[in-house]
Amino acid sequence: MQLERELKRFVRQIRPGLLGATSNPNTNLLEVIEEFKASPHNQEALQKALRDFLMSRDYVTALTETGLTLEAGALTEIYKRLEYKILPKEIDERDILGLVAQVFDAQSDAGWLEKVDRELFSEFLQLLIPERAQLVEHVGSQLFLSLEILSLRLAGLGYDPIVTQRLRERREYQHSFTDVTRHVYSLLDGKGVDALPQIHEALQRCLQAVRWARSQRGKEGISLALTYRLMKIQQVVRRMQLLLDLIDSILGEWKGKPAQDLFFEIVLAEIRRFDLGRFVGQNVELLAFQITEHTGKAGEHYITRSRYEWKGMFKSAALGGIIVAGIAIVKVLVSKLHLPPIPEAFSFGSIYAVGFLILHHLGATLATKQPAMTAATLAASMDESKSSAQAMQNLGDVIVCTIRSQMAALFGNYLFAFPAAALFCLPFYLIKFPLMDHAKAWYTMDAHHMLHSLSLLYAALAGVCLFISGLLAGFADNWFVFNRVGLRLKQSTLLIRLVGRHNLDKAIHTIDHNLGFWVGAVSLGYFLGSMSALGAITGLPLDIRHITFSSASIGIAMASMKFEAPLAFFTWVAVTVFCIGLVNLAVSFSLSLFVAIKSRRIRFSQTPELLRLLGERLRRHPLDYILPVRETK
Repeated sequence: MQLERELKRFVRQIRPGLLGATSNPNTNLLEVIEEFKASPHNQEALQKALRDFLMSRDYVTALTETGLTLEAGALTEIYKRLEYKILPKEIDERDILGLVAQVFDAQSDAGWLEKVDRELFSEFLQLLIPERAQLVEHVGSQLFLSLEILSLRLAGLGYDPIVTQRLRERREYQHSFTDVTRHVYSLLDGKGVDALPQIHEALQRCLQAVRWARSQRGKEGISLALTYRLMKIQQVVRRMQLLLDLIDSILGEWKGKPAQDLFFEIVLAEIRRFDLGRFVGQNVELLAFQITEHTGKAGEHYITRSRYEWKGMFKSAALGGIIVAGIAIVKVLVSKLHLPPIPEAFSFGSIYAVGFLILHHLGATLATKQPAMTAATLAASMDESKSSAQAMQNLGDVIVCTIRSQMAALFGNYLFAFPAAALFCLPFYLIKFPLMDHAKAWYTMDAHHMLHSLSLLYAALAGVCLFISGLLAGFADNWFVFNRVGLRLKQSTLLIRLVGRHNLDKAIHTIDHNLGFWVGAVSLGYFLGSMSALGAITGLPLDIRHITFSSASIGIAMASMKFEAPLAFFTWVAVTVFCIGLVNLAVSFSLSLFVAIKSRRIRFSQTPELLRLLGERLRRHPLDYILPVRETK
């Protein structure tokens, strides 16, 4: 009998939608079981062939590697998966994984296998392998060897320098990793079931160590390398727990569930061994979680909840519009030098960066920059909930608060940048040095007309730049904390010479408090300043449009034209500039929302529920999206 062919035939019959099978794998499985029972002769022959085959296989690789992340870093793991997708990894002829790979030969098998009734599938396996005693005796020694290998691997992860650094204040947690190995050797030395509770207890302490290490991210920061290693620890602990449950069942009263759970875990992992998208998705969640923690310092500051805070946001945005008008004037003056693309990009980026730093230290607000910093606040709103429905409700409330806060910033920038820029042009007009000639002014106006240009596309690109700069700001804050830069600066002789020992603590506090803002401002400045030059160099349609700078540019252009533009044309341009702001806001905020949702593993199938809540809020209380509820006295 050709064992592999028969097993593949069973899988094809169970697989939904193939060979006349129904879309329900459980219905298909019942039919296979009935067919199998109806052929006693074939049943006996298949049982003998499968028993002989399984008795000669090696299970250690499947138990210690399949489904576990073994590479040193995420990028190395991705590279290996790509390599194995093109050039499959060699599988030993005696390895049980060879049979699994041949029988479950479609990635779609993972989908229906997850949905199949496990008790029903176990009944089918029991028909295939009715006598387990000989197989258990053969596999038993490999179970113990696999447990030993995993315990050593876990100890290595627990004493990885990155993990050791995080657990330095809780050494008892770190000792739990070597406790696991010690108790595993006690089991191997013949203490049997007496050692099993001790191993389980030590594994639980390892998981507590992981939770404690993550709980310190607000105080000590986090890194992707640390997050990746903590994930690997959890994977190894999970596999060891499954092995222990099976060993406990073998040594004591037999229970089928441990073997069933281990079977499904290994088979599903083997089916997905080349599923790069799933692995990347898991790491995107880790990265998203990291990002939301990075951006935590500034996010709440940008969400107004009372009318007093809303008015404060509008006033700071008005000041921001005036400052940006001055930045736009300087940029126009520099553009008259007609520098080559790269020097011009550096000049524009420097102007923007310095301007944004001034903006920050004067307490002014640049519209649409804030949503990129709210990922942590959005995520925190979901952390505080006790259920998925409550998480959606909390998230909806924060989204509404963020939108109306940004509307205050949009209006403040939009309404003040235009007249301020026009007013700043007056001295140049009086000395007969117009900032723009008539052709340049008309070109600037036309470049902001949504029907004559790609302004809205450029606005979306600016939203991406805003989002990335927010992430860089968060990474800078996290870098300062995670690498204990504050403590290290106290030992810096250079800083002591610059500020004096008596001002050292104040200087370090200032750096700690402002580093993220500085990095965000400078990175955004160079992003915005270099995009048009990058487009000119590459020939791609690259440029940026930001509501505040666009409003200021239109103010300069109109002043240079002596406000002689046709009213209809000016109206179109004014509407376009406001739409630019909405696109800036939509893109940067959507990206932050995506990061927050991914970080908390909320399924995107719940998006309709979130949209329903927001739509209901808009229908019943439309002004909530513009103004906070008036406080009752």
